Amino acid sequence: MSPSAVADVAAETFLTSLETGRLEWSRLRSFPEQDRADRERGDEVLREVEVFFAEHVDPTEVDETRSLPAGLAEGLQERGFLRLGIAPELGGLGLSPYNVFRVVAQACAHSLPAGQILAIQNGVGAAALLPGLPEGSVREFLGRRLAEGIVSGFGDTDSTGQNNVRKSLTATPVEGGYRLDGEKLFTGNGPIADLVGVSAMMPGENGPMVGAFFLDTDTPGFSVTSRIEFMGSRGLPNGALRFDGVFVPEEQVLVDRRTGQLPASVGMMALQGRIFFTGAPAMAVARRCLEWSREFVRRRSVDGRGLGEYEEIQHLLTASLAEVYAMESVARWSLVGAGPSDRLFERFAAKNLLVRGSWRIVDRTMSLFGGEGFETVPSKLRRGAVPTPLERAFRDARGLRIAGNIDFQLDNHLGRMVLSAVQRAGAARPTARAEEPRDPRLSPANLAHLAELDERVREFHRFAADLVDTVPDQAELFARERTVVLLGRIAAELFTASAVLARAAAVEPGGTEQELADLHCVEAHHRLAGLFGRLTAAGGPDHAKISRNWLAAEGADPLTRH
Repeated sequence: MSPSAVADVAAETFLTSLETGRLEWSRLRSFPEQDRADRERGDEVLREVEVFFAEHVDPTEVDETRSLPAGLAEGLQERGFLRLGIAPELGGLGLSPYNVFRVVAQACAHSLPAGQILAIQNGVGAAALLPGLPEGSVREFLGRRLAEGIVSGFGDTDSTGQNNVRKSLTATPVEGGYRLDGEKLFTGNGPIADLVGVSAMMPGENGPMVGAFFLDTDTPGFSVTSRIEFMGSRGLPNGALRFDGVFVPEEQVLVDRRTGQLPASVGMMALQGRIFFTGAPAMAVARRCLEWSREFVRRRSVDGRGLGEYEEIQHLLTASLAEVYAMESVARWSLVGAGPSDRLFERFAAKNLLVRGSWRIVDRTMSLFGGEGFETVPSKLRRGAVPTPLERAFRDARGLRIAGNIDFQLDNHLGRMVLSAVQRAGAARPTARAEEPRDPRLSPANLAHLAELDERVREFHRFAADLVDTVPDQAELFARERTVVLLGRIAAELFTASAVLARAAAVEPGGTEQELADLHCVEAHHRLAGLFGRLTAAGGPDHAKISRNWLAAEGADPLTRH
């Protein structure tokens, strides 16, 4: 979901620092802590999920057969796992958003495709959207169906692609409701869903609108035309859906007729849900890679010297440790103690931060394992090797960078969000520099990182403010996609560094968390240096000319001709 589908929210987030050029450390330094009772409630459900998945799901069999165990969805439903965040009066477990994240990650750590059933239902299905729905017939309909026990999903990707503004699925007004015609692709839980929601174009007084249409899958004209299989997440029920004159009653249609979009509250729940169905699985992969790396390094040696004694191996391990620390910091900052309208910027950024962190870790772990990582589990079992499923995690992690929209396009959306905020501030942008941030709770190394973060935030703001003043037309501004994408990536890195330092500041200097924060900030420093370098570089190759000429060339490709 793009930022345009979410209303502006006057909530204090890291976006304020980027908009003003002032690192608001007095506010950002208070890292959110999960209260004890909430943590214990989450721990209880975590244990239940761990036992259930261990008893009912063989992850290797799921990957080999590309199918989930019979009755899995029913078992998850009976235990309330498909209604993790729903209120108990509707048959749910009433978990907080961060506990939902934790539970989904626990399930995905055992089997990612099996865990993704929870992730989709609680992330983008009816159970995810219900808390954000306004009072009315749609909320009543979904609440009733959830209480009855259903599996659901939401189809947003048209056959024409994810990022078209106009949906190719159409909703034509008819007596009592609308007629849906068209297709949806890549719909999680689609083949097993009892109910689906879909986005479609519908006519409005001021032009076409985008609405959400909810229907039972036994409605005449609805069909699953194909079960879609991916390189990773083997066994995940995902489908192509067909709508041939499907009637949806008016009472099951949701749209904000003022804006021509979905209600802002639904967009906010969708942002939170994307963290559940992409970020939580990414966290699961990252943590498992840490476990596997430690086990591998402990049992291996080279020429009689333990693998962990080699300097490069130590760097690989600590980089992954710091990566997981940063991912946890982002998830907690985005989800703990925050309402649906809070930390909009952070929640939007979290998906890419989590899945990219996971990808770097799994790629690093593959290098650590060498051939043993690239080898499949059945092959390892045949020769009596430790059956670490790293090859499977590698495939799964790559898919997460695509799920919920492609990573570079989300960078683009995030960059637009920041530029829009800077543009709205306009002449009201402050010119005086805020007091240099200080924090006695940070180690000397992390104090230096905090000072660098402050400088980077001001550098980012100067560039963004100059850009929106130079190019005041927003359409022209957003057409500079490479610049916008880079700004999105830089903004996300700056936010992560802030969350990491805030978390480290909550503990005494000299501890492990301070060391992990230092590690992360050092790596982030190098990534930011490269990103800022690209952002401010003058001139360069004519990418438009080169690509257009190559695409327009007739006959054999001259670059690949032998």
